[in-house]
Amino acid sequence: MEFSIIATSDIHGHTERFSQLAKMIQKEKPALLIDNGDFLQGSHLSYYYEQVKKDIHPQIALANELLYDVAIFGNHEFNYPLNEIAHMRKACHFPWIAANIRDFARPYFIKETHGIRIAVIGVVTHFVPQWDEDDYTTSLFFEDALASAKRTVQHVRSHENVQLVILSYHGGFEQDLHTGHRIDLEDGENQGYAMLQQIDGIDIFITGHQHLEIATKVNGISVVQPGANAHCFAQITVTIEDDEITHSPELVYVDNSIQPQTFDELNQWKNTWIGESEIDFSYSDFFSPRFQSIPYTQLIHQMQLHYTGAQLSVTELPYHSTGGFPKNIHYGDVLHNLPRANHLKVLALTGSEIREALELCAAVFAINDAHEIDFSSTVHYPEPQPYTYDCWGELDYELTISQAVGQRVTKLHYQGREIQPDDVFEVAVNSYRATGSHHFTMMKKQAIREVPTIIPKLIMRYIHEHSPIKITLESSFQVRK
Repeated sequence: MEFSIIATSDIHGHTERFSQLAKMIQKEKPALLIDNGDFLQGSHLSYYYEQVKKDIHPQIALANELLYDVAIFGNHEFNYPLNEIAHMRKACHFPWIAANIRDFARPYFIKETHGIRIAVIGVVTHFVPQWDEDDYTTSLFFEDALASAKRTVQHVRSHENVQLVILSYHGGFEQDLHTGHRIDLEDGENQGYAMLQQIDGIDIFITGHQHLEIATKVNGISVVQPGANAHCFAQITVTIEDDEITHSPELVYVDNSIQPQTFDELNQWKNTWIGESEIDFSYSDFFSPRFQSIPYTQLIHQMQLHYTGAQLSVTELPYHSTGGFPKNIHYGDVLHNLPRANHLKVLALTGSEIREALELCAAVFAINDAHEIDFSSTVHYPEPQPYTYDCWGELDYELTISQAVGQRVTKLHYQGREIQPDDVFEVAVNSYRATGSHHFTMMKKQAIREVPTIIPKLIMRYIHEHSPIKITLESSFQVRK
């Protein structure tokens, strides 16, 4: 006898592509269908339903139609207030579980199918509170995911008379599955390798969070991680023969010949004109906006300084090879560049703290074998990821990558004067950076003031009110060998 288990993870609200996967999943008729978290947050469609239409996300209806059995909380589920999470759970016709969030959700789910009992245990990375920009999780307790998973697997094996145990973990791997080499600089965010080594009784291990594509066997355990943004799903084929249960994992990729669900109302909104600029603010490669000041980043700094009254501005860039704004700017252009619902905080930072933050930014670069500046994560792995890089505005600075890490800030001036360690500046940063994550601990401090309106709406307003846009900032930076 043979049946399949299907798992999705990190769909991030990409419902158009998920609708293609949905038709493929329906044909497979899985005996068990699991989502491993980060289900809605992260797409233009999600922004539209959260911020514009303010209605239940259509991906939930699609998941209900597919008859999902269970979902595991991911870290991005907690980008929303608890009352909104409650509304989401109520709209879903399947339970959401997490063993390591105390008194918040069921720890596991049991299903009987094909003559056997299967347990699905859910855990989420316990780093969630560290990334909480709005104190949504202050009333929740997140236990160490490894400890919780170990205890819950033991409980289920001892008390639930199950024949198959699935650990579904919204987290990834801190070490390479086959070599054991360290692949993650953060200590504790991803514990998948330790779970495989330290927990007895797991048959199938579903992971996520890192957006990797994995389907392999480790010590007899089927291990999967089905990428991100609905590009694929994980399928585990289970065979029962002579009371022996075996299983094999694979990834099944989206068939782009399948007609996706479309959202005309969203597309009309994205194509709505906001304003115009005197020049083209677009860029067409990863490195140019990271190596020197360009009109697009100057515009973002100009906007942030306008609404905060700060002296300095910090902004991040999406991990896109193309970005910025054309001369005629539409809502969709804003979401392409600023998709996250962060807001602005003003922090008091000293000269030494600014230098420390810039050194963290400089550490994402290295000199590659072609003697060119590259992302350090592609030269020496593990290294800081490109998304930990910021551009600063109203600051004149240089980063010299041939220097040792920690000694790369070779120029640091404000209004023509070298910044001293004890100088203090008001700095506008986004609320995620202000959590202090990714070693930006100097940013984790009480804000002087905040702007509650989210950054995408601020830039939309700024473009509308100041069209045609002109750049007045004169500060600049340079990254050089």
